[in-house]
Amino acid sequence: MILQTEKASEVIELLSRWNVSMRDRNLAVVEELNIEIQELLDPAELDHQELLWHSLLETRYTLIHKRYDDTEVLLQQLELLEGQLSPEMAFYYHFFNGLFASSMNRHVDAVSSYQIAERFLGCVEDKIEVAEFYYKAAAAFYHTRKFLLAISYAKMARETFEEVSKNDLRCADCENILGLCSLSLKQYEQAEEHFLDSLDIAEKFKSEELLNFIRYNLGFLYSEQNLSDIAIRHLGELYSKKFIPHKLSFLLAREYFKMNDKENGFYYLHQGMDVCSSVQNEEYLHHLQILNAQYSDLPFVEIEQIVIEHLKYFEEKQLWGFVQDYTESLATLLHHEKQFEKASTYFYQAFRAKTKIEEMGYLR
Repeated sequence: MILQTEKASEVIELLSRWNVSMRDRNLAVVEELNIEIQELLDPAELDHQELLWHSLLETRYTLIHKRYDDTEVLLQQLELLEGQLSPEMAFYYHFFNGLFASSMNRHVDAVSSYQIAERFLGCVEDKIEVAEFYYKAAAAFYHTRKFLLAISYAKMARETFEEVSKNDLRCADCENILGLCSLSLKQYEQAEEHFLDSLDIAEKFKSEELLNFIRYNLGFLYSEQNLSDIAIRHLGELYSKKFIPHKLSFLLAREYFKMNDKENGFYYLHQGMDVCSSVQNEEYLHHLQILNAQYSDLPFVEIEQIVIEHLKYFEEKQLWGFVQDYTESLATLLHHEKQFEKASTYFYQAFRAKTKIEEMGYLR
């Protein structure tokens, strides 16, 4: 924080150390400092600037612990005080807004917040924080299918991490994003190189969480190339670890269906539905229900009705990439059935969804 100078108050210095511990994901230190702050700081004795910093960093603390209801309340309170924020505080406010939106899978909102935060980035002296911002922005651009922007920001994040912290694990995270973008652009060899580079680093540091993410992404890579046997081998190893089970169930079900193994396909599909219900993951419940319709031997008109019904969710959440995918799929099926007029309607809907994606790059 820019106020961490010789003249800075002890309160600001303490809050700065708390911020750095959260930035570095040093959870043990985060909790130690949180206790110290609660014991030593009396809100009634803090000046206005100190109170604002405390509120901002409390927002980051609730995000770390996934207390999203508390995060939302804090951000709403800070919104009322936005005009009183210094440029550096404004950066953190919009950055945390973006992190919150990403946590809620509102990736379009996240991109918008990150783009506002970037206007204040020059006021941030902490280069590791700058690298962290670039990484989070890259992830949001990836989720909104702005892959070239995502690649640009992921490279800036990686270069800054390499330059300032020599933090190989954070560089591995950046390689992961680069791999996902390459995969989405169908640059499969390049995607595999990025994932394997990230895997080497994760194995070196024995980072189990990162290893699981990379193995999942490798499974996804092979799935997208219709290498179902290899994809199932990678994804199946993760399934017993209960790693992002809703996504694993969807991919495993899809791969088994591709191999015409409906027994295993429906097993994983129903497992995924149960998980989505228990953890209240609405997005993947819609994906799984569409997948269920596609492989349930229903008349095409019923499949069409089911897909249209679930498309409402993706439109409402502005997940235009999935709207494009599913409408293109319907259009292609109708074209094969020689229902050309109806197919053209869905091709046009897919085109409109693609236009929405492109428009998200014009937010600046």
